Amino acid sequence: MGKGELVLTVRIGFVGAGGIANHHMRSLTQVQEAEMVAFCDVDPEKARSAASTHGGRDYSSFNLMYDNESLDGVYICVPPFAHGDAELEAVRRGLALFVEKPVAATAHRADEILKAVESSGTVTSVGYHWRYMDTVERARQLIGTGAVGFAVGAWEGGMPGVSWWRRMEQSGGQMVEQTTHIFDLARYLLGEVSRVHAFSRSGLMADVADYSVHDACVTNLEFDSGVIASITSACMLSAGGQVGLDVFLKDQVLQITSMGLSVVGEGEETLSLANNPTACEDQAFVEALASGDVSGIRSDYADAVKTLKLTLGATRSAIEGKPVDL
Repeated sequence: MGKGELVLTVRIGFVGAGGIANHHMRSLTQVQEAEMVAFCDVDPEKARSAASTHGGRDYSSFNLMYDNESLDGVYICVPPFAHGDAELEAVRRGLALFVEKPVAATAHRADEILKAVESSGTVTSVGYHWRYMDTVERARQLIGTGAVGFAVGAWEGGMPGVSWWRRMEQSGGQMVEQTTHIFDLARYLLGEVSRVHAFSRSGLMADVADYSVHDACVTNLEFDSGVIASITSACMLSAGGQVGLDVFLKDQVLQITSMGLSVVGEGEETLSLANNPTACEDQAFVEALASGDVSGIRSDYADAVKTLKLTLGATRSAIEGKPVDL
């Protein structure tokens, strides 16, 4: 908002008040137009804690929260398997949606929500915060001046501690739940993917109860533009690993991590991340509701569904052992 303009208060509720939700709550305290007024979680203590910290009321039912509160938008910060009813009911009531990635565990559920969103004209944003990194914008500028040959990406680390994550039917597996950020970054920088061929490794986590996701995967991608890429996922590491995307141009290599950008070759430069991408995506969502201008949103629901289908296609390829056309 410009100096002297009337600031419209955007009233926000949360469905899910756990770790990633709290990350958004902290950044929203810095957004002038945002007022957090209601918090819902299946764990009542999480909702109470958020309400105590940020003001407003706590709920254990999102329908009750929607009934009792006058909201402009709602953040849906739940595990992949839990997406669906909260979004559909919010859209029915005319509420804008900020949905944390991945937007669902299945393409069918995501398409159901997308149909409702498109029918209603609901404003949406999805938490692919890498798109808001100032270093990624610099990478986009550099890619715009030269042809890309190929890219190599990775999300390699250990297994998250929450119980639902290790169950394929609940999280969708690592490519759907974690490496989705790298797949989405590749789409954002290089365009749409036409075919994937993934390979998986299992059997190293036999000591973990209720574990059904892959230990590691390597996915090869073919883009509509002719660019090719390979993205590695691993959740079985206790040390080492890396997270990021390297983009190879003829005269430069762009090395993107969560901490910065290194340009190797012609016009070498090193840039540290200088902004808070989560704060930027939250600011963009709130400003879209306050002003009606959605141009600052870099990943809406429809676009995020494309990333979900890409990662689901990669997972299917790993399971079936053959390429999958998208």
